[in-house]
Amino acid sequence: MRQTAPNPSDSEPMQLYLYERKQRHTALVLLFNMVVLFAMYGAAHKWIEPGEARDQLFYWINIAVPVVEVCLLLLAIYFWMNNGRFRMSVDRNRFTIDDPISKTYSFSVPVSEIEGIRQTYRNHTNYTTTVMYLNTGETIQLTPNYSYSRRALYDALKEANPTIQLPEHPYRFKQV
Repeated sequence: MRQTAPNPSDSEPMQLYLYERKQRHTALVLLFNMVVLFAMYGAAHKWIEPGEARDQLFYWINIAVPVVEVCLLLLAIYFWMNNGRFRMSVDRNRFTIDDPISKTYSFSVPVSEIEGIRQTYRNHTNYTTTVMYLNTGETIQLTPNYSYSRRALYDALKEANPTIQLPEHPYRFKQV
């Protein structure tokens, strides 16, 4: 995971914002989740009182935990071997996202075509969305899957195009 400040010595257009994350980092997170799941499984065995309800619970847990562990391991191996790179960048001309997992969230648009970004929260589904609106009428949803700094991203977009309408606070979502 990397976020950088502009580097004036670059011959390419000056990067106002750059966030990168390799899939090996995600693989390590998945392996950590495997350890946590196994620890929770062990703790449940130790502290849940014996009885019929416990037996019924562990009937299903003994099926689910190994399946989840195998799925996490296979995903971790895939991400480790693939090691794709998520990249989000803003320069004076373009806003680009390259997501190796989902091409739906990959795009490159001129900063001059961005009208604004809106963040919404749907209370009944507990779901947040961040949508970018272009002056062509097109909308593009920004990926929620990475922990990039919205504040730094929005500051870079505002620097590249001062007319962009951005949320007042990068981490507050309007309830709809």
